[in-house]
Amino acid sequence: MKNLLGSVLLLVASGLPAPADENTAWESLQNEAARLTESLPEEDQEAGRKMLAARLGEQLGHFKQFLQDYPQSPNRWEARMAVMQIVNSLAMVQEREPDMTGQSAELESIADDQDAPENVRADAGLVLLQLASMDFDRKRSEQSARALSQAIEKFIETHPADARLPVLRMTKAQALEIYEPDRARAIFTDLTKDDDPELSGAAKAALDMMAMRDTPVDLTFTAADGSNFDLTDLRGKVVLLDFWATWCPPCVEEVPELVAVYDKFREQGFEIVGISLDENKAAFDQFTAENKMTWPQFFDGKGWENELAKRFGIQSVPTMWLLDREGKLVDASPRGRLEEAVGAALAAQD
Repeated sequence: MKNLLGSVLLLVASGLPAPADENTAWESLQNEAARLTESLPEEDQEAGRKMLAARLGEQLGHFKQFLQDYPQSPNRWEARMAVMQIVNSLAMVQEREPDMTGQSAELESIADDQDAPENVRADAGLVLLQLASMDFDRKRSEQSARALSQAIEKFIETHPADARLPVLRMTKAQALEIYEPDRARAIFTDLTKDDDPELSGAAKAALDMMAMRDTPVDLTFTAADGSNFDLTDLRGKVVLLDFWATWCPPCVEEVPELVAVYDKFREQGFEIVGISLDENKAAFDQFTAENKMTWPQFFDGKGWENELAKRFGIQSVPTMWLLDREGKLVDASPRGRLEEAVGAALAAQD
């Protein structure tokens, strides 16, 4: 298969005829892949979803049958990887969660199998890294950070010549920040010398972020309502810095959650400070008023040239940073678990 970690369209076939031998079976599994989405109804999405789920289920059976019929096939590891991907695709179509615990064990079995092709072992290792990374993004705990770091170390040890190692080292350093900041800082510093300007730039930005964990953030501005804002006035409170814009769909979608968390924790010492990358002041004023975003907002009408966004190296919105009661960065990515992150930051120093 050309790319086991790519689209399911490259893996899955439907309407598979009964194979005559192993080579024919494997060739059929690949050549029939394009028929997966053939003749799916475009106007009736529900009908299309059901038809796609049926085809995925059928194809899952074909791969499992292949593994049963040819347990020693040189393609068996790729077939096992395909089974997992189809299971995940089927779960996505059916809007349910796949069994990632079971898949992790299967992936580890493939990644550790010395008889498996090197590229398939690497693919399995990378999927394990992706799972560990998603768990780390969800929890940002020391346990999840250690698990991600260990997964990366194992991959680097078993695939020392892999071209993705610099990026993996970057990810490892991000995990190490949670429990071994000195090691993280050393890796980031080394990566600032990388020939890839994007990677070296990201490493420099990471070092700047680490400095924010050690030193209170200095932030003063004239707010959108004309008042003077000084972050030092909020010392003793947990503060969320929210870089956002009304033209950003994810930003807009998250506003109700933001307001709800603000209402829940404000009396406990939580505040929000918005930095808007909008250009239209009237639209900005109307949106914040209608959505009861009553916290201080910085607005200069410069879009991506926003003074504070440039100062802090913001590359995308929404970006949220959570500061502790001393004004130091305590969580650089609380999105997706905002209520939990704010609650933890408030409890940490009560």
